[in-house]
Amino acid sequence: MTFNGFPPDGLALLARLPTLDSTSFAAQRRCWEQNLLDPARNLVDDLGAWLAEHVSPGLVAISKVNGSIAPIHRDVRFDPHGPRYKDHLLFRWWEGTPKKTAPTLFLMLDPDRIGFASGVTFASTDRWRTVVGNTRTAAELCRLINDIRCGTRDVDVAGADLKRVPAPYSSEHPGANLLRHKAMFQLRWAEELPADVSTHRLVAFSAARLARLADLHRWLVANIGA
Repeated sequence: MTFNGFPPDGLALLARLPTLDSTSFAAQRRCWEQNLLDPARNLVDDLGAWLAEHVSPGLVAISKVNGSIAPIHRDVRFDPHGPRYKDHLLFRWWEGTPKKTAPTLFLMLDPDRIGFASGVTFASTDRWRTVVGNTRTAAELCRLINDIRCGTRDVDVAGADLKRVPAPYSSEHPGANLLRHKAMFQLRWAEELPADVSTHRLVAFSAARLARLADLHRWLVANIGA
């Protein structure tokens, strides 16, 4: 089916999800499925088709929970007193196997904001350092990041966990900050949720923003892979 937006009732439920317990959620399941989960599946398919045509035919879109749709349940094992449900929807389209370490495009949607990202969880930190430690490929990645920043506000590059540039690399290396990434790299930003969220036009809105990440995604596939 074609994506026709997230109805206002669905967005209202999304805002309330962190306040619900399992019994309350069960009472809202019909609203959840009709106004959030079903539109989410359609968004995965419609955006997935666009991404396959315009970004890479290798991008995978699976329109189900634990496919391209992240579970709405939180993992409460380490926070048993926290909310049982998330306040946002998270989508992913990935290229390569296994999914866990494949370069991925993300879309996040909560009642107020929508976010976009491109990133990868490292299968091998050594592989990342070899690629980014090369001055030529480091310069390529820095240029791609700067190009996105030039056309997009509030861009964040996440994953620089190390306080210092690891040996044997110099702090003057062109990829110095990128070499501080140990487990993952993700470029992301968020913006105000558009009025188009409740219409089919959200597909075009999102596609235009994911298109800004196309060259970065292709670089990650070519140089880091899964």
